[in-house]
Amino acid sequence: MKKLFIYVVGALLLFASCQSENLENEEVLGQGNDVILMQAVRSFNNQDLSMQSSKAAKNFNANRVTKDLIFKYSRGTFSVVPNPGYCGDFIPPLQFVIEGDGIASHIGRFTVQNFACVAPDGNFLSPLFGFITAANGDIINSVLRESYPDGENPPFVYYQYDIIGGSEGGRFEGATGYITLYGIVDQNKGTFDFEGWGEITY
Repeated sequence: MKKLFIYVVGALLLFASCQSENLENEEVLGQGNDVILMQAVRSFNNQDLSMQSSKAAKNFNANRVTKDLIFKYSRGTFSVVPNPGYCGDFIPPLQFVIEGDGIASHIGRFTVQNFACVAPDGNFLSPLFGFITAANGDIINSVLRESYPDGENPPFVYYQYDIIGGSEGGRFEGATGYITLYGIVDQNKGTFDFEGWGEITY
């Protein structure tokens, strides 16, 4: 009976410590969510070239084709959320999340997600990786290379992505290329509205 009591107390203490850690993470986010998000968007709008990832190379013999990509539109939202599963190497484990959809030539209607880990001051701690899911379910992987404002037309901004492969077994596995998006990020509403162009080889 004494052992059972010790196990129960131990389990309660473990549960309480986990809850405390979760509450701390939520408290950090809750206290400065707007500030963190605005600073993360500034980091997004001034991405450091040093975060560029190496490009994937297709290493099987196949006829490669190059196609133009025209993004008629890409719209969605962005936020900062606690995510220990993705950003557990950082304290607190905050993640910058972009989610949206759109229509583009060659891939049709698509959904898009971008993820990066961010510090409480909003600076990116990891590259911003993107995942574009085409109408047929194939995924294009990307990484943000750089971004810069349109000096002649503020507040419009350019975002340059490198294509770094795709879903394993899909037609974009090992793909290379680039995507340029152009549009507005509304920090107050947490939304974006882009159009764009690019090229993909696969």
